[in-house]
Amino acid sequence: MSRMRVFIPEAGVWLSAACVSVCVLAMLGLIGILAVNGLTAFWPKPVESLRIEADGQRHDVLAQVLDQDGDVLILRSSEPVRIGESYQRVRLAQIVARSQPADVVEIELNDGRLLFTRIDIALLQNAIAAHASLLLSQDDPSHGITLDANEIYRLRVANADGYWQRFGEFASQLWRFLSTGPTSANPGGGILPALVGTVMLVLLMSVLVMPLGVLAAVYLHEQAASSRRARILRSAVNNLAGVPSIIYGLIGLALFVHQIGGSIDQLFYSERLPTPTFGSGGLLWAALTLALLTLPVVIVTAEEGLARVPQSLRDGSLALGATRAETLWHLLLPLARPALLTGLVLAIARAAGEVAPLMLVGVVKLAPAGVVDAQFPYLHPTREFMHLGYQVYDTALQGADAWRAEPRAYACALVLLLAVVALNLCAILLRNRLRARYRSLSY
Repeated sequence: MSRMRVFIPEAGVWLSAACVSVCVLAMLGLIGILAVNGLTAFWPKPVESLRIEADGQRHDVLAQVLDQDGDVLILRSSEPVRIGESYQRVRLAQIVARSQPADVVEIELNDGRLLFTRIDIALLQNAIAAHASLLLSQDDPSHGITLDANEIYRLRVANADGYWQRFGEFASQLWRFLSTGPTSANPGGGILPALVGTVMLVLLMSVLVMPLGVLAAVYLHEQAASSRRARILRSAVNNLAGVPSIIYGLIGLALFVHQIGGSIDQLFYSERLPTPTFGSGGLLWAALTLALLTLPVVIVTAEEGLARVPQSLRDGSLALGATRAETLWHLLLPLARPALLTGLVLAIARAAGEVAPLMLVGVVKLAPAGVVDAQFPYLHPTREFMHLGYQVYDTALQGADAWRAEPRAYACALVLLLAVVALNLCAILLRNRLRARYRSLSY
């Protein structure tokens, strides 16, 4: 028996350490997979000149080699008419000659199309400066098109850059991805509105859910205590935690958008009807929906935090003449702050990744205006908004160009993950500071 008593705790410690290690490795592996698959899309690829022989005929093409599937190369050549129209699969046996010319120019148009040509880049730059058109037909039979200089977004000599120039191009493309918004014409645009919308949604949700959760926890622990009514309410809260998130989306659509939003429009904005102001999906209703979804987590953790406060502190406060309200406000809630922030961390982690309920209460693929701008009141909670989670879903499943969409989906997922980690770290650091501050009173 003595051996078992010694062995089991040690085994438990090692098992716990192993589980933690697996979780950490899984997290690092997930970040690594997202980073490799997402960030490599921004690294500039060389453009090759390939001489292909098929059906007894030879032709030359300038193209980027995207992947190799066995003895087959997947190429992306110039897209003179439509984005994504120039992918082709070529067997290695069909390639007669292959090289990387130093004078190939990569042209990115405003709508995201790529053109590869061997025309002198000085001619292109002069045409851009003069807002003139230019015929692209030199040394590349796939071109033969007239290019309007106003359509050109970016020029680059594809194969002439060294490592640091390519790294600079990588950083430029990554910054463009993070700092610009998408356009309907260019599916390869940035994600700034989605990033801002996600952060604003989580912050607004946190502001809404914390007071509700803390008040409910105070009532359950300090007022209802162990009564039958409290047990029924705790059971209801625990059951709410298991409700599928899409159900919360339906509740938000029916209660917030149609009922509350429609009533506000009837009372205060009737002159704008039938165009709704509050009676359509928006940031406020999405935040309230997520607040309902995460409310059980906050209630449970807040009640556990209140339960950890020693009863002797309560009795001492009341014995010194403080009222129950003063004891709650000046003693119990400050001591329970670390637990409250733990609940906030858990709420942020769940809310930031939810997409299904948002699709019913205001998230859109392309918002006409951002939820934050320079116009008073600066934050516009009634506007529809973009969300990184929805961008991942839409890009991965709805994109017409899989070779562009898949890396973009990985990059969006990586940014979403890092945003959640950053928000959680802020809450964890604040919790640790409060825990250290009140540690002497907790024991």
